[in-house]
Amino acid sequence: MIETCGLYVGYHGTAILRDVSLSFHPGKVIALLGPNGCGKSSLLRTVLGLQPALGGEVLLDKVPLKQLPPKLAAQKAAYLPQSRNVPNISARRMVLHGRFPYLSYPRHYREEDHEAVRQALRQTDAEDVADRMMRELSGGQRQKVYLAMVLAQDTETVFMDEPTTYLDIGHQLDIIRIARQLAEQGKSVVLVLHDLRFALQSVDEAVVLHNGGVQMCGTPDELFASGVMDTVFGITLLRVQTEQGWQYYYGDKP
Repeated sequence: MIETCGLYVGYHGTAILRDVSLSFHPGKVIALLGPNGCGKSSLLRTVLGLQPALGGEVLLDKVPLKQLPPKLAAQKAAYLPQSRNVPNISARRMVLHGRFPYLSYPRHYREEDHEAVRQALRQTDAEDVADRMMRELSGGQRQKVYLAMVLAQDTETVFMDEPTTYLDIGHQLDIIRIARQLAEQGKSVVLVLHDLRFALQSVDEAVVLHNGGVQMCGTPDELFASGVMDTVFGITLLRVQTEQGWQYYYGDKP
């Protein structure tokens, strides 16, 4: 399990998030929510050690992140960034990159690595593009391949930064379906999402970030009942019960 203890997040000595203490529990799909610029992506990068913390610490299975070799840390947490360069390689080769934390240098792929790739491509419904070049694929197809790479990494925790951005609703639902499958396997899945309605009807828990810190953590029911979403986002959030569960929508501003 990954925990943050009094974490300070920011750049050049200036904190944008202060005293953040969170636990990302196994078996849960968790959303990070908050206005643009509140520090959601920076928090992910700091938790993963991709940018230094300004204070506090990150624990991976009770061990401080700074004490873990990068290779071992990469065996515990995987990251799907919001955007990335598109290399001139095949989709299958891209997914094989997820196996790097388990290989020595020079890299020699084992049968277990190829099997992990086959399973990841199958789970993301990307088998049909496995031998095509990444630059030939549509945005939705590429996102499936990048997600397969994350799955091939086979970590206990998966972080995704706005994985549904620019995707049509079908691909968005695919992302959530896979996130739910991972949680059912006992993994922690942490998503930065910007569509509040989609997030609240898709996740188990959410963390709301605003004004330099954590405003509230809780289930969608708890967040809705508290009114924190209305306060933070300046909206009126409403919901209606349907056969598929609660459906959230926006009313007029208060």
